[in-house]
Formats: sequence, structure tokens, C-alpha cells
Amino acid sequence: MSIEVRFCIDGGGFSLDVDLRVPVRGVTALFGPSGCGKTTLLRAIAGLERYRDGVLKVGDMIWQSAGRFVPPHRRALGYVFQEASLFAHLSVRRNLEYGVKRVPREQRKVALEQAVELLGIAPLLDRKPARLSGGERQRVAICRALLPGPGLLLADEATGNLDPDNKTLILDLLFDSVDAHGATLLAVTHDHELLPRFDRVVDFATFRARAGA
Repeated sequence: MSIEVRFCIDGGGFSLDVDLRVPVRGVTALFGPSGCGKTTLLRAIAGLERYRDGVLKVGDMIWQSAGRFVPPHRRALGYVFQEASLFAHLSVRRNLEYGVKRVPREQRKVALEQAVELLGIAPLLDRKPARLSGGERQRVAICRALLPGPGLLLADEATGNLDPDNKTLILDLLFDSVDAHGATLLAVTHDHELLPRFDRVVDFATFRARAGA
């Protein structure tokens, strides 16, 4: 079983001709310099950007083809951004509950208590995001992304704004989380020091990318 991605993307400042296949299980780095289109590809996989003639298959599920486009909210994926993007007016608990409420209870694969324990955020549940450190916000964001039980987790420079200690912690938590729940991780990074941690690395230079600003 694999994830198959084929997109021809013209982003104005860059162009990508992507033909990619990675195993359904494991952790994969999408590597390249800033501005080469890594985030654009991740958004296309999430369905947040739509490009003509794209093909996207996840296992036996077709999310995009010539005659089919599955909208973002119907794709079994989670997304962790560089900025945690938590709702400032909600507590951590309410942020987590918001992230999972679109999934019927009988279809949920990950219990809230289980995810909270795995990410070590039980002491944070009653806090607002403004009272969290950068590392704590990212742990909450990972937890929120995992709760719907996605088969695919996308991470866009999830450690980019963190100090070295928190960078290592968050990467460990990401890897442990996808392993515990049998998910696949596609993680955007421009940090070559992180690459040995991944099962495989996809270098954007192979996609004939033309870097822009």
C-alpha cells in the first residue's frame, strides 16, 4: 500500500512537476529550501489548494483524479502547521473537543484521554493558548490533529519556531504518535540536521523546482 501523488504546479515564483510514491506507513521528510513549494504541495495533498490534472491516491482511496475531488473535510488526515493555530478564546480542552467534533463518536479511533496522555498535556487542559509556551502549543496542535484518527498526518515545519530542546521533543512526539496510531507522516522541513531521523527523504530538487522569493 502506498501514497501516490502526481501534480503539475505553477506557483508563479516556482514550478513543480511532482511524481511521488511513498509507503502508507512510516515517516517521510519533504526536504528543500524555503520557497521551493513544499507547503504548496502539502496544501494540495490536504485539498486546500486544487490543481488541474492532479492525481492523489492514499492506499485504495482516490482523493483526486480527472473526475474526482474529495473536499478537505472528507479526507482522513490531520494537519500540524508551523504556528499552532489554536483558538485563543478557548481552553486547551475546548480546542481539542472542537478538533474532534466533526467525527461521529462511533468512528473515533483515538480517545481524548489516550491522546492527552501520549502528548503529556493533561496539566494544560484548562489553560488558554496565551498561557502556553511554543512547545506546549505544538503539543496541543499535534493532539488536536490526531484525535479524529487520521491515516495521514501532515506537518508543515512543525518544529521550525522552536529551540533545539523543544524541536527534539516535538519531533519525538510526532514520530511516537504516528507509530502508536498506525498513521503516515509527511513532514515539510528545510533543516538538514533532522533528516537522519526520518525513514525516507524526498528532495524537492528531483521535482524540477524553480525556487522563488
